[in-house]
Amino acid sequence: MTEQHVHLMFGMSEQGVMKAALHKAGIRHSHKVLSFNDWFSYGPLASIDTTDGERERISWLSQRLSNYGRLYTYNPDHQIGTVIKAIEAIPDGSSVTIWHGEHTHDQIGLRFAAYLLRNRDVQIALNNAAASYISLSTHEKNEQVSAAYSAALSPVSLAQLKAVDFIPMLKGLDQREIISDEDRAKYSKEWEEVSAESMPLKLWENKQFKYSGDDGLDAVLGEVISEQAVHFPDQYVPASKVVGEVLVKLHHYHIRKDFLEYRLRSLIESKRLQFKGAPGQLHRYSVKIG
Repeated sequence: MTEQHVHLMFGMSEQGVMKAALHKAGIRHSHKVLSFNDWFSYGPLASIDTTDGERERISWLSQRLSNYGRLYTYNPDHQIGTVIKAIEAIPDGSSVTIWHGEHTHDQIGLRFAAYLLRNRDVQIALNNAAASYISLSTHEKNEQVSAAYSAALSPVSLAQLKAVDFIPMLKGLDQREIISDEDRAKYSKEWEEVSAESMPLKLWENKQFKYSGDDGLDAVLGEVISEQAVHFPDQYVPASKVVGEVLVKLHHYHIRKDFLEYRLRSLIESKRLQFKGAPGQLHRYSVKIG
């Protein structure tokens, strides 16, 4: 049976919320949801649409992020190669909505999706669900909001939204603007550029990508450790506290916890941080500036 509408998303939780929203809206039977289970902000992206490229990415990240391999292989249906096959199976003439937020992972993901669909006879619409949520929320309350309030209201991850939050967006799908062939080509080209970048850490800032080495956020880790050290008699700050504070401070980047955990281990190994306890699990050790 031909799918009437396909939704592309970039996280397992996001997919779960969308499926619940489609069910609540009574249209689950005519819609299909596809989602990648990855974190595109970090690691090699070159040729990940090939078996060798995907394998190289998995190996590279598994050596650095403690939970990556386990989480990636947990559900084979959402690995890159499997999702690509599902995208290739989308019937011509289908409508495709790419759902995204304003953070690096989603921004890279939508460009990857546009690249995968570059030669397909499908209609593509983009839905910045984070922006749509703000617009719908303030419209319902007839509010004029400041930029600061808008930023505070904006969800970092679409998984923060509830199923009921998606329903008004789903009702407006028929009014979504279909992106032009020029925009499709632009997003596809931008995927080629970002995937060719050798710097492993990608950050989305001021509507453009920034690239850095593994240590791109180490200064923020150092700042947080220094700020928190005054609250502890021996200046050793629990690693879990450090990571939690950095996640809040850098919420707009949607950073993974195990990446910050990896950076703490690297700073300990390079003697830039001292530690006490047993590194390996965040709640079992503390750190201070070396």
